[in-house]
Amino acid sequence: MSPSLSLFILGLGLISVVRAQSPVWGQCGGNGWTGSTACASGFVTSMRYSQCVPSSSAPSSTGSAPPASTPSSSVKANYWFSFGDSYTATAFSPDSTPPQPSNPMGNPSFPGGTATGGPNWIDYDTVTFNNSLVLTWNYAYGGATIDANLAPPYTPTVLSLTDQVNEFLNGAAKKPASAPWTGENSLFSVWIGINDLSWSWWQTGDRLAYSDTLLDAEFALIQKLYNVGARNFLFLNVPPFQRSPYSLEGSNTTAPILQGVIEDFNTKLVQRVQDLKANNTGVTTFLWDSYEDFNKILDNPTQYGFRDATAFGSGDDLFWG
Repeated sequence: MSPSLSLFILGLGLISVVRAQSPVWGQCGGNGWTGSTACASGFVTSMRYSQCVPSSSAPSSTGSAPPASTPSSSVKANYWFSFGDSYTATAFSPDSTPPQPSNPMGNPSFPGGTATGGPNWIDYDTVTFNNSLVLTWNYAYGGATIDANLAPPYTPTVLSLTDQVNEFLNGAAKKPASAPWTGENSLFSVWIGINDLSWSWWQTGDRLAYSDTLLDAEFALIQKLYNVGARNFLFLNVPPFQRSPYSLEGSNTTAPILQGVIEDFNTKLVQRVQDLKANNTGVTTFLWDSYEDFNKILDNPTQYGFRDATAFGSGDDLFWG
C-alpha cells in the first residue's frame, strides 16, 4: 500500500463515524479489503499496517523507533521468525528494540535497511498485506550462505544461516516477554541458497552432489528449530539468477550450467520439505516457488511495469538492482 493510500484510509476512518467500526487490532484496510476502514473510539489507524491500534501505540510521525514494549495478553499477535540473505534482510538486531504493535519490524524503523532502499517482501507481508497483527523477528543477513564452512560469504563478518539460527536459539527461542510465541501462532521462514550456488556452481567436483551437502546443513538447522517448538515453516526456493545481468556477462556456458545447478537444488528442496513434514509430527509447510514467479515476470517484464529483463540500476522500472 502506498503512503497516499494509507493516508486516504486514515481519512475515511476519521470521517465515516456512522459506519461499522473495526475493533482494536482489527483490520481496517489493505489489499482487497472491503470491510470497515473506521476504528472504534479511542483508537487510530496505524500508518504502517492497516490495523486499528490504541492511540498510545500509534507509530510516531517522525518514523523513529518507539521504545521497547511488551504485547499485552489481550493482543492476539502472530510471530514471524525469518532467516535468509539480502533478499530478506532489514538490518534487524535481536539485541535492540524488539518487534511491537507500534513497529512490528522492531528495529531499525520501518522499512529498515534493505537491499532495495525501500520496503522488501518481508516488510510488505508484515506491515501491508496482512490480516492480523504480525511481529517479525528478521534475522536475515545480507550476503548470507547456509554455513560459512561450506560456502564462504564475501566477508567473514556476514552471519550465515547457522549464525542466524543460533541467534534465535540463544534469544527469542527462550520466549521472552517480547515474544511469547507458540507453535500455533508462529511462522519460521527461510530463503537461502542464492549466495551458496553463486559461489559453488563453477567449482570443481560434483556440483549436484554439493546441493545435497548444502541441504543437509540447512535442514539440520530446521530440525533444531522444530526441537524448540517451531511447527509452521515457509520455504522459498532459489530464483533464476542465471538470468541476471551479472550472470549473462559470463561465457556462453555460464547461464546454462548455473540454471542446471539452481534447478537441481530447487528440486531437492521440495523433497526435503516433504521429508520434514513426514518425519516430524504436527508440522505444516509452505513452499513459494520464486523461480517460477521470477521467470513469469522476466518473460513479460513490460506487463509487470518493468523496462525489460536485463537492465539494472536504480529505478522503479528496473527489475534488477
